[in-house]
Amino acid sequence: MAGRDRYKLVYHYKDGGTKTFELDYEDKTHRKAFTLTELDMLTTNFPNEKELEKALNLVFPGYENGYFVIEYKSGGTISSMELVFSDMTFIKELASKNLRNSTVSKADINIYMKQMLNKLEKDDEFLKYIYTHRYINEYFRNAFSNYLMLKHSDEKEAQSVLWQAEATLRREFMRYKTIRGLEVGRKNYELEKQNIYVNNDHRGLTVMEKAKLEYELNHSKKVKKRNKPKKNDVIDGQLPLFDPEPYTENKKGKTR
Repeated sequence: MAGRDRYKLVYHYKDGGTKTFELDYEDKTHRKAFTLTELDMLTTNFPNEKELEKALNLVFPGYENGYFVIEYKSGGTISSMELVFSDMTFIKELASKNLRNSTVSKADINIYMKQMLNKLEKDDEFLKYIYTHRYINEYFRNAFSNYLMLKHSDEKEAQSVLWQAEATLRREFMRYKTIRGLEVGRKNYELEKQNIYVNNDHRGLTVMEKAKLEYELNHSKKVKKRNKPKKNDVIDGQLPLFDPEPYTENKKGKTR
């Protein structure tokens, strides 16, 4: 399934202003928004942000004294996420295999899903971390919570519909953005455990939101009856492949 070109690579200058990465192709096509896999395929060619800046400056001068984020519209507001680089080998391979797509195949995530579910169930601190830092969205959270409650319920009805909850959760795992968020969250979680500072651009939670999440995570619920799974919107659309060579930057756009 083709992904939507809703993501932009935006450079924020420390003294104010921004510069959006844009491409002009030889066929006169102009793009400043891409699929998430396209941008990840670009950034994972570099070991870090400084090397990405150097490479882009060779062709597009102006990436100095600032930082990159990926931005997209969500619910009418601008949201952001951090970049991934060459050390994220699994994400790089997944993005390459599913270029321009927003979903991945079951075969790609069957083993990954089992391993990640095992970690989420056994490591409560990691689960809290990805919730409070919003590395996963509400759809995944609801699907995982429902699956977990049914799995650990002794009620006959719960066990009979567990397969449905697992199927719903698998669909969430098949979203590229979900796996990306889990992997970035896992990386930063491990870094923070080593007392290495992580600077991320996710919107912080309010005190009340954090308290609510902490309460829900620490108070398990018994399953009384099956809840109807929520439907999720399917991302579609189709765009040309992202080919960074040859290209030229649009000179008409604002740089700051």
